[in-house]
Amino acid sequence: MTSTTDKQTTRQTGQRRAIFQALAKDKTALTAQELHQHLTGVGLATVYRNLQRLAEQGKVDTIRRPNGELAFRVCGVGHHHHLICRSCGRVVEVHDCALEDWSRKLATEHDFSAIEHQTELFGTCGACANKTA
Repeated sequence: MTSTTDKQTTRQTGQRRAIFQALAKDKTALTAQELHQHLTGVGLATVYRNLQRLAEQGKVDTIRRPNGELAFRVCGVGHHHHLICRSCGRVVEVHDCALEDWSRKLATEHDFSAIEHQTELFGTCGACANKTA
């Protein structure tokens, strides 16, 4: 006999998997509402709750858009930054981080420790630039 808790756990796991897979397919970072539009049978509150959980687990990255909206994206592992097209929203992971040495130097100069940094770079990708040219 299957309990209500077992059914809820299975449903939540299935919904989380659907949310993760929808994010993984997209080359852009999606807000919870944008992601919700791609999904069938998953409530908006469920999308928000699962995105928060996935971000806390380090399975998705959060990206703050210039307008302040929080968007989510499945990224690779390791320290990286994001290069984001203002026009189409395409996100490229940048693994070359010149900020690492600079941030360590600043931390030492100002007696800080456990320094972390996040950088989002916004521009126009070549495909979008060619469309407007």
